[in-house]
Amino acid sequence: MKHLSILFLIFLVITISGCIGQDVIVVSTKDGVIITDFSFEHSPVYAEDNVGLGLEVQNVGDNIAQITKIQLYGVDFTSGSSSTEREWRILGTGSQEVNINDLPSKGELYQPDPDINLEAAKDYYEWRLQAPLVAAKTDYDFHARVEYSYTTTYTGIIRVINDDYLQTLNEEERQKLFSAGGMISSETTNGPISVTPFASRHFIVTPGETGEREIKFKVENVGKGYTYADDQKYSIELVDIRPRLGDGGIIASCNGGEPIIKLSSGKSHIFECDFVLPTDVKNKMDKTFQLEFGYYYYVDDSASITVKPAY
Repeated sequence: MKHLSILFLIFLVITISGCIGQDVIVVSTKDGVIITDFSFEHSPVYAEDNVGLGLEVQNVGDNIAQITKIQLYGVDFTSGSSSTEREWRILGTGSQEVNINDLPSKGELYQPDPDINLEAAKDYYEWRLQAPLVAAKTDYDFHARVEYSYTTTYTGIIRVINDDYLQTLNEEERQKLFSAGGMISSETTNGPISVTPFASRHFIVTPGETGEREIKFKVENVGKGYTYADDQKYSIELVDIRPRLGDGGIIASCNGGEPIIKLSSGKSHIFECDFVLPTDVKNKMDKTFQLEFGYYYYVDDSASITVKPAY
């Protein structure tokens, strides 16, 4: 598999806007690339019979997926011109590892677009196999692993207020603002990685106040597979975080400037971002920001088949 030069690239892209606000936190997460079908043409088969094993994958997330590798494993394969007593043979020019160029999309799967009724992109592949020369009825379990690169984007809105604006709120509105901890809107694009903010110190500023306020975030693997690093195969981490804050960014830094996020047991990690307090707040000010996470991910599936002795 061709190695990419930058692994698990995580960008922090910051934008600023005003007068945008919601009063509830909405977090949307699901899978990115899924295996929609992995099955044999039929089962059982007889010794030395030929049979097809098909694979279908689909991108159901919100961003483009790039398939980097598809591999078949779980049984023994022969490199000879015919199957053996225990080994399967891959027919034609096929191999356990799929050539990405053999996929209809060349590995690039576009996300669905409900606005124009565009279905999520799919890829198809089929192996032609010759069954082993078994002497007794035998069951086999095949496994497929699909690896791809993906991006998850988190968008949040922080509401910064001053004391004058706070005095105009009734008790219910105050409690609602306090419970939100400054975060009035939160959304994550669909994909296997989710990002959730924790309530933090309230963004209430006094005239002339400067400095930074901290908000913690939880990044979590909510998909059916795992993140991995290409140079440390199947490690449980997202690597190479490179903040790109831009001019006028509200975020000073994230994760203490450390360029590596490790998911504990492959599941989750808590990190923090420091936000710069604006100095020109009149009543209230809404600040929109984005955190973009790039990573590698893999999903597995299995298919079973029974081989009977030849007549």
